[in-house]
Amino acid sequence: MKDTPLKIQLWKRKNYTKNKYNLYIRYRVNQNKAKVESLGLWEWILPGNNIEKEHNEEVKIACEEILRRTKDDVENGRSNINLEESNNQSFKNVFFKFSNIKNTNAVYNFIFSQNKKVESAKTNDINEKFLLETKESIEKNILLNEITGSTAVKYWNNFKTVLINLNKNKLCEYPSISGIKFKHKRKEKKYFTKNELERIKKIKSKKYHELIKAFLFTCATGFKIGILEKLKWKDIIDSKNYNYVEISKKGQTYIVPIDNQTTEILGKRRDDKKNIFEINQTKSSRSKIFKRILKEAKIDKVKKYSDGVNTFAKNMYQKTKNIFLISSALGHNSINKTKEMYPYMNELDFIGNYFKIDINKKDNNENKKEKTLFKKGNLLSYRKDTL
Repeated sequence: MKDTPLKIQLWKRKNYTKNKYNLYIRYRVNQNKAKVESLGLWEWILPGNNIEKEHNEEVKIACEEILRRTKDDVENGRSNINLEESNNQSFKNVFFKFSNIKNTNAVYNFIFSQNKKVESAKTNDINEKFLLETKESIEKNILLNEITGSTAVKYWNNFKTVLINLNKNKLCEYPSISGIKFKHKRKEKKYFTKNELERIKKIKSKKYHELIKAFLFTCATGFKIGILEKLKWKDIIDSKNYNYVEISKKGQTYIVPIDNQTTEILGKRRDDKKNIFEINQTKSSRSKIFKRILKEAKIDKVKKYSDGVNTFAKNMYQKTKNIFLISSALGHNSINKTKEMYPYMNELDFIGNYFKIDINKKDNNENKKEKTLFKKGNLLSYRKDTL
């Protein structure tokens, strides 16, 4: 039987941001026998100017010359391509070379922490047995509280994303392995007391002023910091009876009333186009500043800015018992989402509060002794015995 000829091809692969092609040379005999080597070159996918077009043209000329020389070397016996060896390369090298995720180092280190065999593994070693061993190790460590479930799921899925990519390029097996299973632990919600909010309000610092103002507004309205960063004065609607915030999010309009005390937090009204809160810190620096605020107010630093939303939800529920109002104000798509976040809330409380019914109180009328019209055999006197 005649040997299948070796094909030498230029192979392109999009980078993570999908604006460039990384270029490789591919030696291929058939679907199961192939080897890929990086050329250390790249080209623009959609060149936008003359410089980028010129770059692509120069790379094209270089690639054509590399292909010509490589084919000539192979045909004349000056180069020997060992495809058998390429089928069993170091998995670590291949993983990093063909990774199509952002956090490659973190994912590899995580897998290594769960299965040390990955460090010396060849591509042929990555099979169903190896993946099941790794998965079982991860699930065991979740139960032992060595790692968090959410982080494990994220890294495991990232790892499988790279495996799928390697499998597409005929470099590695990809057996169908199920996801990580674990019980979600509900985190205890934290709240700010009225006393704590008063202590924060008393802090007089220009450096902290805008963030304190935004935080107090979050506690009063339930709006997250991401919304407050974009909130403009035109979103605060003046009404004869009360003021309210009206915003659009994902095609839906949300209206949250605000009382006079909350309006005072905002200060004097300014131009409609201007942002209400001048918050320009990054997320990490904002977190550090908020911790300093808590320290100055002598509040537990375990609490976070986002706990202001929980504080709003709790205070509003205590006041109204209205889960529908809370759900709407927080932008939830249903009250089931609200119940999931705040298990103490339910629609029965709202019905009971509206009709002045104590849902949890049993009817004690049956236990009460009815007054008889007779007292020791005598008819009750209206004035003496009933008044």
